[in-house]
Amino acid sequence: MRNQFKADIAIALLVLGAVIAFAFAYNSSVTNSVTNMMYNDRETLTAYNNEIIEKLTSTESTDEWNAILDGYRDLAIIIEDSSNNVLTRTESRTSSALDVKVRTAFEYHGQAYLIVSSVYLLRDYQADSRELVRGFFIEFLIGISTLFLLFFIIYSIVMRPYRKFYFALEEYDRTGKLEERRFKGYVGKIYQRFAQLTEHLEKEQQNQQRIIANISHDIKTPLTSILGYAERLEKDDLPPERRARYLATIYGKAQEIRLLMDEFDEYLSYKMIAPLHMETMTTRTMKVLLENEYRSDLELLNVEFTVKNHAPDAAALLDRMRMNRVFGNLISNSVKHLPETGGKIEVEFHELDDELGIRVSDNGEGAPADRLEIIFEPLYTSDEGRKVAGLGLAICREILESLGGTIHAERAHLGGLCICMTLPKGDPRDAAQIDLTQRNADETTRKEE
Repeated sequence: MRNQFKADIAIALLVLGAVIAFAFAYNSSVTNSVTNMMYNDRETLTAYNNEIIEKLTSTESTDEWNAILDGYRDLAIIIEDSSNNVLTRTESRTSSALDVKVRTAFEYHGQAYLIVSSVYLLRDYQADSRELVRGFFIEFLIGISTLFLLFFIIYSIVMRPYRKFYFALEEYDRTGKLEERRFKGYVGKIYQRFAQLTEHLEKEQQNQQRIIANISHDIKTPLTSILGYAERLEKDDLPPERRARYLATIYGKAQEIRLLMDEFDEYLSYKMIAPLHMETMTTRTMKVLLENEYRSDLELLNVEFTVKNHAPDAAALLDRMRMNRVFGNLISNSVKHLPETGGKIEVEFHELDDELGIRVSDNGEGAPADRLEIIFEPLYTSDEGRKVAGLGLAICREILESLGGTIHAERAHLGGLCICMTLPKGDPRDAAQIDLTQRNADETTRKEE
């Protein structure tokens, strides 16, 4: 409502401005002629006043002034003293509200006087007043026509598109469908942006429905097993070995459900708006942190872990805790799909124009080319048996987008899957102290070993 009110005020101001502009710009023939007449009359009266003053000041007494004024019968002339007392005036005509008047002060025998001369402005129209009325009427019609034309233009350019836009929104609210419409100018850009937002919301709604359906399926499968084994446990004639196996199965299925719910809660937490703790971190620091965090654990799994820094002087803007989660999810996902022996995981840093590129590659089973775009969808799984699906890659995408970066998948040069990420660049000088602290800690660790 507030935005609509502002729009109405803007339109009203636009109309008012147009009317004012018209009032200043328009100059009809009658108005122009009257204005010119007034200007010319002022000049003429000023010349008459100077002429009369010259004659008055040449007389011996003020008694001679009436005779001088009788020679100017077309004018209404009044002479006053310094006390505003009328000394003399012409008797031929009296002044009116439509007179053009000129006042001129003069001095006579050491006394100050004022001469006021006037002439009837519309004297040229006295013979035919209908001509004057007709001129002003034509001017009025031109003004009204111009005003209606301005209203029509404003309605066509401004109000009509907004009106159509409003009806389109009402139809969307009633039917839930947004028809393709074409609007010109800024309204078209607004409508196009609104259409993009509605499309995004519809996709998000479909995504949520799919997530709910997948969760329902993934919970229903282990839950059915739990119920079945629980019913069998009610029998009294079960051998202890079978009872123990049933209980172990129930516990395993319950763990699957808990894992799914934990991942779903984590996914929702990253979908919600949360404050970011941005900092600048160099690739040197990230390399040291990754090696310290994962090298030992991966060696225990007989996985070769390599971090290659092709941009040693670069830095990125990131949230350290969230990026730790990204690397954890990607490395954990790679481990799940590595071969039993000879597994390899490689992390590479490389510098782009305005971004820092990060690639996490493995020599696992990878993903088909037609699925590289959908592996980041929530609850996507490559397991055709519909084993509990994960949300790790979906969480990675949410984190990268919140940090202003990007993420996509491609075939790795190691033969498996490669996750390619970008992050906004940072100034390495802002991260100099972080690097120094981390290198000192790393050197201390090596000395202790």
